[in-house]
Amino acid sequence: MDHTQELRQYDRLHDPARVLALSDGVIAIVITLLVLEIHVPELTGGQDLAEALHEIRPSLTGFVISFIVTAIAWAGHRDLFALIRRTDRTLVWLNILYLFPLCLLPFGAALISRYDREPVALRLFGLLLVLIAITRLIIWLYATNRRHLLYEPISRRTKTAVVLIVGVQIVLYVLAVLISESAPVASLVIYAGVPILYFIAMFVDRSTAPPGAVEDDFT
Repeated sequence: MDHTQELRQYDRLHDPARVLALSDGVIAIVITLLVLEIHVPELTGGQDLAEALHEIRPSLTGFVISFIVTAIAWAGHRDLFALIRRTDRTLVWLNILYLFPLCLLPFGAALISRYDREPVALRLFGLLLVLIAITRLIIWLYATNRRHLLYEPISRRTKTAVVLIVGVQIVLYVLAVLISESAPVASLVIYAGVPILYFIAMFVDRSTAPPGAVEDDFT
């Protein structure tokens, strides 16, 4: 095998396309499964539709939070792999690890949809959110610290910004888990509020980034 063939084989083996295809497919299925917990209410005993819709509020809350979390996870994955030229074995398995808590998110959403004031349900849901954020941070740090995997080196500012944004998410989710028994409503509010803070942080990061920085294209 000559050098040109070796390079072609190397590129085929380390092409990120199949990693992206798997990730997009899994996340699409997760989003589809989330909506299955929302059911059209049955009207019983003279109940009007407004009252019946109020009863499915926890399901809608669980869906909205989980949908936005999944959307953020996909957007972060898309932003990262837009920077990645090739993969290696470790990155492939880290990506699979990243998908693991995402696959369990519909289960967590179902728990808080049915038991939105139950500490155990809130803790399990929070644990999934913590795992999603931690695995995202791990895969980001691994990929961006290996120049041979990237199209071009990532600036220290960009690396630090993502670490801070995801790190704050982890801290807030852990706080929500810790207070889930003493203040379940506050715990649920934190879960709902973290995505809002994420979008604010991303807007500030893009607004303050120097011209031509990769953050300009982050979603």
